[in-house]
Amino acid sequence: MKTTKSFWGIFFIFLLLHTVLVLNIEFFPFSDVPNHLAEGAIFRYYNESSNWFKQYYTLHYLFYPNTFHLYFFSFPLFPDVEVANKVLHLLIVVSLPVLVLLVIRELKGNPWFALVAFVLVYGYNLTFGFTGNAVANNVILLLIWLWLRTINQKSSGFVNMVAISVLLLFVYFLHAMVALFCLLMMFSFIAFRFRDNFVKLVQYSLALVPLGLLVLYWWFFIQNAVESSTAYSTQETSTLAYMKEYYKAEFWQTYFSRSMFLYADNSQLFVGKLGKATGFLLSASILIPICLLLYKHVFIHKRRTTWGRFLNTDDANNYMLLFMIVAAGCYFLLPIRIPGQEPLYERFSTILLLALIFISCKVPEINSRLFSYAASVVALAHLLLWGDYFRQFDQDNSNFAKVLPTDTDKVLTYMNYDPAYRGRNVYDHFQNYFIVWNKGIATSKVIDYRFGMIRRHEQGDLPYQEHMYYNDYDPKDMIKKSDYILVRGDMSEQHQQLVSSLGSFVKVKQVDKWHLLKRTEANIALD
Repeated sequence: MKTTKSFWGIFFIFLLLHTVLVLNIEFFPFSDVPNHLAEGAIFRYYNESSNWFKQYYTLHYLFYPNTFHLYFFSFPLFPDVEVANKVLHLLIVVSLPVLVLLVIRELKGNPWFALVAFVLVYGYNLTFGFTGNAVANNVILLLIWLWLRTINQKSSGFVNMVAISVLLLFVYFLHAMVALFCLLMMFSFIAFRFRDNFVKLVQYSLALVPLGLLVLYWWFFIQNAVESSTAYSTQETSTLAYMKEYYKAEFWQTYFSRSMFLYADNSQLFVGKLGKATGFLLSASILIPICLLLYKHVFIHKRRTTWGRFLNTDDANNYMLLFMIVAAGCYFLLPIRIPGQEPLYERFSTILLLALIFISCKVPEINSRLFSYAASVVALAHLLLWGDYFRQFDQDNSNFAKVLPTDTDKVLTYMNYDPAYRGRNVYDHFQNYFIVWNKGIATSKVIDYRFGMIRRHEQGDLPYQEHMYYNDYDPKDMIKKSDYILVRGDMSEQHQQLVSSLGSFVKVKQVDKWHLLKRTEANIALD
């Protein structure tokens, strides 16, 4: 389909506006971003003598998955990890619609559907702070584009498959679960195309072997060694045993909640039902064409795509159907969690909507002019809503830096009684900014994650940040081993009494909803 000048103008304007928006964000209201920043700071400054990182943290990153951000944040071009993080988020946001457009052009679909992709740029994974997962989602689109160019014979098949093999390895270092998804997706493509040619099937499948071997090496050797180390151990059941019990009972209880893919990518814009309604309305620009296709072909014309047409291996649309099937399979069949890792199936909500975009862009019943107006309006509404979301969050936290201590030879811990911003718990890990800004020592969930690459040092004896919210839990051990307590919200009376009984803590700072308590006893946590 011909791409008009008006499309290019609008498309690039939105790219520019989102670039300006991201570059002006001070605090990303994404739950796990402070975790990644802390990991990047520890990794980047680990060998500097001016901090205590070596006494409290150990690194496990060689051949380990999900480590791309560590290297990216350490790149000398960036003055600090926060600048690197902003650049990485900018690349994620602007590359998504560009990659969607590349795929649509290979499909010869309606280019205005690339404008619809803007409603997914701040999707589920990115806004939960699953940055590596978000980058990996974009690489999936690049893999699809290379595959379509291979079957369309627009470039060398050998060169494309080598590139695909390298990108699959790259995805492993972004996110292991997405790497497994890519293996399944690419094998389904190869198996479908060469189902009548076993030799070709084997030859093209060789591109998948390096990633497969790397995943096996990680799971059976690297991960096992880390979990067996004295610095970390899991008290949960094995993954296989857990999944066996999960699919017997809990799995069937999650099916109503799996409808969240209809609104999940933008529901955090507002609290509760208003957020879900907003997310659904923004997703409607993707869903309506699919509904129109089903309505006209199933209920009116009662036509079905023939099996013979589906088996036409030169039809690129068939691979988009395979892509949707694999994405839907992961979303609707994977568990909500495995020991030490959650969420799982929710991470595929954006991928499923991207698959629907690629199918929708070929719907002939869509009025291109009308859809171009609708897509532009939806993309603009999405931009304005997110602009307000980021603006208010920056405003709410403009004074946060003032509450953190300045002495980096003390241990800071965190008690969070007010975790939410517009209904989303985005304050889970704000104590990590003490690590990022001051190169200080803080209790953090990052050193206790099952699949983390930064671990606690055995001799450092850092207390466990076992729970993010302390209304119902006993933080006694954590408080006893800390010099500072960063508090968000109003501490419960029970915990106030506990703090008083364990030592002489006094409030030394209060900024907005933040409080800083300091131990005044002589026996501090660090000698």
